Amino acid sequence: MGVPNKDFTPDVAARLGEQFGSYLGKKSVVVSGRDYNPSSRMLKRAFTSGLMSVGVEVLDFHESLNGEISFSIKRFGAKGGFLFTTSHSVKDSVLLRLFKSPGFELTGSKLGFENIEVGRVGLGDIGWVMYSEYIHKLYVSAVLSFVKVDEIIPRGFKLVVHTAYSPADMLVPDILKALEADYVLLQNVKAKAYESTYPFTRELERVCRIIKATDAELGVLVNNDASSMVVIDGEGRVLLPEEVMFLIALSSPRGSLILANGRIPGVFKKLLAERDIKTVELESEEELIEMSYKMRPYLVYRFNGSFEVPLFSLGYDAVITLVKLLESISMAKVNVSEVVGRYREKAYEEVKTVSPEKISSETNQAIPTIFGYYKKTPEGSTYIVYKPETGEFSILKPRV
Repeated sequence: MGVPNKDFTPDVAARLGEQFGSYLGKKSVVVSGRDYNPSSRMLKRAFTSGLMSVGVEVLDFHESLNGEISFSIKRFGAKGGFLFTTSHSVKDSVLLRLFKSPGFELTGSKLGFENIEVGRVGLGDIGWVMYSEYIHKLYVSAVLSFVKVDEIIPRGFKLVVHTAYSPADMLVPDILKALEADYVLLQNVKAKAYESTYPFTRELERVCRIIKATDAELGVLVNNDASSMVVIDGEGRVLLPEEVMFLIALSSPRGSLILANGRIPGVFKKLLAERDIKTVELESEEELIEMSYKMRPYLVYRFNGSFEVPLFSLGYDAVITLVKLLESISMAKVNVSEVVGRYREKAYEEVKTVSPEKISSETNQAIPTIFGYYKKTPEGSTYIVYKPETGEFSILKPRV
């Protein structure tokens, strides 16, 4: 990650491409993607040149999502993949995500290939770049085949979906049309100047206003590569990640497994246990990704709003998560606002509300998220959640 043309230059991107390609090996096939940011386009092309120089073939998806890259590695039998996307944590920065077959992201110690010997190839072995024109259609078809569409359609969902700066606007309409949902689609202007650091307060406010104006049942906001999401109910209330997890789990088969990167509130663990759903709490993201690959659970989630459906693909994917959420709500025949209202106070205590002008005093050692901030504590996650209907932050601490 770095600022384009400063510490993350095309030269640096090309060298990284050489190293990653040498790590995967000559004649490997790699899938590639980016968001709408022109800097992402520039760096992706430089990285691709590095891959080609070591004899790697590149299947280029142009604008694409985190979930599409992970899904496509498995679908096309690629050995790896990469995605350039605008960072949400450091202003003006671009993030490079790297993946390995069968689609999991490389993090932590798995990224230890920077000292690998680069093996440039001769003229006859330089890699090719091929454009996959129909990746979005293939992905949409796979998503719709993975869920029970006939269970979702009769519900008649009314939704508000904000795709931020992500290319999700290229495929979400096709999915929602197939589900026969009424929806309002919002997106940010594809501008060169990106104001996309967390939390997405402005976008949350827009979604909330339109939910109220249209009497929509749900609103959804995704980040710039659709690796994370936040759900807003019909009352304009931001759902916590474990509330989304619980809603998805309502229709999971008995004996299913759910992985989380931290402590799950006791009330949800008890409710899941009553449904014979097992939970495993892991501390690090690296361990979460490794166990997801080995155990293939029903659902994986992080407390920043990232979800993974491993039986579909091994990458964080807000789009398949949204569709699984709609499927579960439909099959369980529940009202989202009622479920949240029933269990929120049992799991969390609202300590206080804080104005945006004073929130910096509360965020020491907190990690920014799409919906606010969170802190890991021995008792669980403390959330600092933006309340779009009032323009304040709510500090929620887990009940012991």
